[in-house]
Amino acid sequence: MQLLKADFFKLSKSISPWVLFILAMVSAIIFAACSHYVATGRLGFETASGSLSLFSETQMMALLGSIAAGICLTTDFENKVIENAVSGGYSRNAIIINKMVSFFILIALLYLPYVIITMIFASTDTVFSNFIPTSTLNILSEAATQEFTAGLFGNILITSSVSLLIFISQLMVGIFYMFLFKKAVLVIAATYMTSLILGPISSLNETVHSVMAYTPYGIDLSRLTLVMSGEFIIKSVIISFLFIFIFYLASFFLFRKAEVK
Repeated sequence: MQLLKADFFKLSKSISPWVLFILAMVSAIIFAACSHYVATGRLGFETASGSLSLFSETQMMALLGSIAAGICLTTDFENKVIENAVSGGYSRNAIIINKMVSFFILIALLYLPYVIITMIFASTDTVFSNFIPTSTLNILSEAATQEFTAGLFGNILITSSVSLLIFISQLMVGIFYMFLFKKAVLVIAATYMTSLILGPISSLNETVHSVMAYTPYGIDLSRLTLVMSGEFIIKSVIISFLFIFIFYLASFFLFRKAEVK
């Protein structure tokens, strides 16, 4: 608990998490605006689904999440914070869990702007287009045709929570890379490249897809809708938690044998 408090204090005093949060907020606003303009015919579908798709939560979570893993957490190795924690008597398992919790909270903070956007516009009659099948646009486009009720609010929370869990599990490799490389630049590059490569690679062929389907990178994000099935939710949650646990174990065995210096 002391390690976690120390991490929260350090992050609250650091400008990096807040800069990343502002970037996520700006991206969420631009993404929602693009969706609205496509729906009203003021923006072409090709333009929106091209370069402007970079503002989607799938792209921004991969980019900003990778930066968060490097700048906000891995610098503790470079600044000897981890070394001091080990020499101070904290177990390596406690250090790993602390970093995981801090990282999960950071990812949730970065995803929050997209949830806020969906909550705000779900209660209005503003029209949106799901020109890219992401959870944010699926929610916005579907909610526009429904009356805002407690049931709709609950469905938005469920869809957003499952989506967040998938993103966290995809970025969990960043924790492993942190204990592997111990350098912020390497962690950022490796985490981002992993997310960038493993997502599209799952659609190469049936064999690759059948394997990747058991990882969070192979989960069909277009199915993250307000009417997604219970089976899809359960499968996504199980895959995500298993992936998180596997990389927790990998990080633990790696850090347990590593020399901290």
